[in-house]
Amino acid sequence: DAYSRGDYFIMLLGSAGTGKSFIACYKAIQEVYDKNSSFKRVVIVRSAVQSRDVGFTPGSLEEKMSLYEQPYMQIYHTLFNRRDAYEQLKDSGKIEFVSTSFIRGMSFDDSIIVVDECQNLQFSELFGIMTRIGNNSRIIFCGDYNQSDLNPRFRDDNRKEDIKHFREIIRRMPNLFGDVQFEYEDIVRSSLVKQFIIAADQLGYI
Repeated sequence: DAYSRGDYFIMLLGSAGTGKSFIACYKAIQEVYDKNSSFKRVVIVRSAVQSRDVGFTPGSLEEKMSLYEQPYMQIYHTLFNRRDAYEQLKDSGKIEFVSTSFIRGMSFDDSIIVVDECQNLQFSELFGIMTRIGNNSRIIFCGDYNQSDLNPRFRDDNRKEDIKHFREIIRRMPNLFGDVQFEYEDIVRSSLVKQFIIAADQLGYI
């Protein structure tokens, strides 16, 4: 509904298994393939954590970054029912994957930007992403406060404050911003995941 309203900025927050990334990637590529749409590409943005430094991972830069593209390979495999769908979309320019480590100086025009795992982003990264948005673009943030991959020394209430401060800013743009909160009843990955997360929450682990 938020997407259909035409909100330029949409924040999807909630538990694992609710389909946040899947929905965002689906709506984005559907829009790009719409002949009446002016959007030309999907830009997927993600922070290079767990280490926050891809240098610790062996291989070339492209091989290192491909590790963070695995979820989107699965999503587009499901959507197009072909294993090479993601690579084909990248080769045709319909999809671009960018790490926050290399986003400075870029500008995204005619794009739908999907910022995934935004709970891992520091305020400076969130600020940097927002200031890359060019003409005729929309942006969707996906995240879950309880799934942080940051270094343990960053896993405190101050880290959560970054995204809270960011939300305070974009809430001052009410005509442009849609805020969607997924609850446990929205978990669709499997009944096992749903029951596990509910049990963990009841015991105070999340």
